Amino acid sequence: MPIAPIDVFVPGRFPTGQLNAYAHRGATQRELESALSRGFVPVVFGSYGVGKSSLAMYCAASWAEKSKLVYIPSVYRLSLRAILERVLEHLGYEVTVERVAETRRGGSGEVGFAAKGNVFTFLKASVSGKAARDWEKGDQESRELVIKSPSDVRIIEICEAGGIFLMIDELHRASAPLSRDLSAFLKSYANMNCKRFKICLLGTEDDASGLVIMDQGIDRVLQEIPVEPISRKEAESIIEPGMKRLGLGISKALVERICIASVGSPFIVQYLCLEMAELARAEGLGAVTNGHFELALVTYIKRKAQRAIRAYRSAIETVGAKRYRKQILLAMAKSDDEYVTMDFLVEKVSEQLGEDIPSTALSGPLRELKEARYGRILKDVENPMGIGRLYNYSAFSDPSIKAVIRLVERIDVDLLEKKVESRS
Repeated sequence: MPIAPIDVFVPGRFPTGQLNAYAHRGATQRELESALSRGFVPVVFGSYGVGKSSLAMYCAASWAEKSKLVYIPSVYRLSLRAILERVLEHLGYEVTVERVAETRRGGSGEVGFAAKGNVFTFLKASVSGKAARDWEKGDQESRELVIKSPSDVRIIEICEAGGIFLMIDELHRASAPLSRDLSAFLKSYANMNCKRFKICLLGTEDDASGLVIMDQGIDRVLQEIPVEPISRKEAESIIEPGMKRLGLGISKALVERICIASVGSPFIVQYLCLEMAELARAEGLGAVTNGHFELALVTYIKRKAQRAIRAYRSAIETVGAKRYRKQILLAMAKSDDEYVTMDFLVEKVSEQLGEDIPSTALSGPLRELKEARYGRILKDVENPMGIGRLYNYSAFSDPSIKAVIRLVERIDVDLLEKKVESRS
């Protein structure tokens, strides 16, 4: 049977399958692979939608194939206890709420955490029946495991023996207690010189700084890996091989239009290509056309970007020639960082308007963008210590709006929608 478009272009899923279109991220990907091979803990960070998770998952593919990957998609409302509980379950343990006997290689013991600062509660686990049967032929060994704190090395020994790859995503949503416990856990990891147990963290640039603030002893094991929006060449390496795999032709001019519309987001590239390929297949054509592209882009706007477009347009409605709220949002949308300072805004807005703009002119509009009447499109940045906020920093309340703003500024959305409607 012919390959289906959904087998090649996979927006919203990790492009790690054999048929999936994937863009090698060049030096960034090599840096991540090198950090893992050297035993560092990479902190992969970048703007929303630039492909951080897909990149990390691609590099972890060999562990996933061996069922050694434990992926935590978000740490929102999670504790370190809950994360390690998932790791133990993945290794064949049954987590219980009471003390249990454990049959491990013919021995008995317990894995647990004693309460410490009211952060941890006991985590007890026993090897499941299936895992016990799998280990029957192993060395006979008896030992008791009692883990008393997040820095106890014995939980790391278990992960090392199992060859686990622990990937923790959306670290910017971690609570202060989790950050403290994870910092202690990473310090023990740094001291263990693990060969098989790998850890990868995904979030924002400040996540690494926040963890180091908790304990400077982990600085030596962390390695920050910034991920930029995909380049034109990387976008082309998704579009052209993917269409070729499906037996569909595509012109260079059309590839260019997709690259412009994608504004550096691999998700948008994948989404547009999937829509276009399905339209061409439905019409029995051997190539995708400009009409397919325009319809695919309108479909993306209606299904994925309509709410963000409305929020953006509502926030920038203002009087005055300089329209400071719009200039602020444009500057933030073009930034590679999740968090921006007033100094950054002053510099970028001055460039956009071609004159020196003082911070006093921007402070009022910036404050308005964080108020309910303008949709709270922006927010203050919380202190990584969990106390108050970081002075002088701002961020988008919904990071996905960055790509939408860049898209709206590049393409006349209203004109495109009218063009597609008149053609249909």
